[in-house]
Amino acid sequence: MEEDWHEDDVDPVVSELWTKLESIRGRGHDRRPNGRRPIRGGLKLGAGILALTVVMGVAAAVVLFSHSFSYSPPSAKLSTSCPSVTATTSGSTIVFACSSNPALTVASGATGSVSYSAFSPAPPVNILDIYLIDTTATLGLTCSSTSSTGNEPVALNAGGGTITLSQTAGNLRPNHSYDYCMDFAALPPSFTTGVSWSQ
Repeated sequence: MEEDWHEDDVDPVVSELWTKLESIRGRGHDRRPNGRRPIRGGLKLGAGILALTVVMGVAAAVVLFSHSFSYSPPSAKLSTSCPSVTATTSGSTIVFACSSNPALTVASGATGSVSYSAFSPAPPVNILDIYLIDTTATLGLTCSSTSSTGNEPVALNAGGGTITLSQTAGNLRPNHSYDYCMDFAALPPSFTTGVSWSQ
């Protein structure tokens, strides 16, 4: 009997199920993943990230040169002729100076000492030092090395302190002018600080 079996003798329901299964299999093989849409979406996402990175980079570059510094110099022994100081960067150093004049000027013949407050808020932790550069004794109005022995910058303390006015090296010299300088291990993206002077 088995030798006389024919495919036509199969139960019609089973035959219909086999036909549907073959149809589903056929459609599964014909479906090829459409890689265009994911790639296109990926390109859009990548372009968006790139644009955001460029914008953030430009913004960071702008912020890098927008540091600010405020101070209140006393009027007798120290003076200034500019309303505010501006910050410029040179390597890992930020120079705070007036646009046309030094930040501080010591009166001619001044003696004694002046005190300054703690820098508020304190400069970033990666600062190496803060000092006043003698613009009369240096090669230029920057924080470059001094032109002769004994004319080194005047060191400042971020926590405040007192400086003597005299002709001795390391002190504020009468009839000399100074700019603030800050050296950093790495320049911070942005910060604002200030200091006031008293006598």
